[in-house]
Amino acid sequence: MSNYSLAEDGVWTILETADIGGTNTGSTGNWATYLSMAGFDRADAHLEIGTWDSGDDLDTCKFQQATDSSGTSVKDLTTSASGGNYDTDNPVDADGNTVHLSIRAEDLDTDNGFTHIRVYVAEGGNTGVDNISGAIVRYAAANKRKELAGDASSGATVYVTPRS
Repeated sequence: MSNYSLAEDGVWTILETADIGGTNTGSTGNWATYLSMAGFDRADAHLEIGTWDSGDDLDTCKFQQATDSSGTSVKDLTTSASGGNYDTDNPVDADGNTVHLSIRAEDLDTDNGFTHIRVYVAEGGNTGVDNISGAIVRYAAANKRKELAGDASSGATVYVTPRS
C-alpha cells in the first residue's frame, strides 16, 4: 500500500488506476484496503475518471466502514442511490469528471466497533474501458506524531522537511 505523510497531521493513500468496467473496486489493490481512522478526525477521498466509455456511468461511489482492516461487518458510511449522498440520478461519466467524498470520524458507527474505512466504486455495465483513480487523505490527527506514515527507512520511507 502507498501511504504518504502530510506533515504531522495526515496520511495520503493512493488508489491506483483501476478499470472497473462491469466490475467494482472491492478486490482491487488499495481500493480493497480498509484504513484505520484511529487518531484521525477526518477523511476525504478525491476520485477522477480517466479513460471512460461514453455509454457508461459511475454507478456506485461511497465510503464504507468496517470493524477491522480485513473488512469485517462492512457497511455503507455514505450512500450511493437516487437522491443519495452520491446521487445516481446525476452520476459522473466522462474523462476528467471528479467526485469528492468527505467524512468525520464521528460519522463512523463506533458504538458498534466500526473503526476502518475504504472507498468503493462500481460500474455495473461494461461497454469498454472505465478507468478511475484516486486518493484518500486521513487528517486532523488527534495525537500528532513524527513519522505518521510509518517508520523512516532509507530508500523506502523518507521524510523531508526544512528542518531535516
